[in-house]
Amino acid sequence: MGVIAAASVLPSGEALPDRTFETVAVADARRLYSLALSILRDEGEAEDAVQETLLKAWRSWESVALMERPAGWLTRVCVNHCISRRRHLRSRGWPPMAVIEDAISRDGSAAGDHLDVDRAYRRLSLRQRAAITLNYRHGYSVEECAVFMGCRPGTVRTHLARGLATLRKELGDG
Repeated sequence: MGVIAAASVLPSGEALPDRTFETVAVADARRLYSLALSILRDEGEAEDAVQETLLKAWRSWESVALMERPAGWLTRVCVNHCISRRRHLRSRGWPPMAVIEDAISRDGSAAGDHLDVDRAYRRLSLRQRAAITLNYRHGYSVEECAVFMGCRPGTVRTHLARGLATLRKELGDG
């Protein structure tokens, strides 16, 4: 893969340093993988989501490199892809619950607790899962989550509140 570089200028007229695909997009792949894995709950699907995100970035690099915050764009593309992919997989009945329970129960003594948390997390809607993952696991503000998820901050707050209430109920914490 060759290097695509872009000299960029902010709307304010300030110059940004030269950005290459490798220094921006590829360097962010680990974070994107962690995000995708937390939404999709499957390593292979998460890898595919990152690859799709990087492919879109590669194809649009001339405009992405000019963005003030390309990492935000990458996050939004990845989240949207994960939500869409998860919806597609769920409509096909994947993954069967028995397969997940068997895989987790082979992990060891803490498998029961892990299974409970995993089961509770899977009961969340895709948007609730994305909001909780972005906000609590990755530390994005509600406003940033709204940008990534393509909705209003109030909607993100609703997803967070309902998701946390569901988790508490499922885990018996209140």
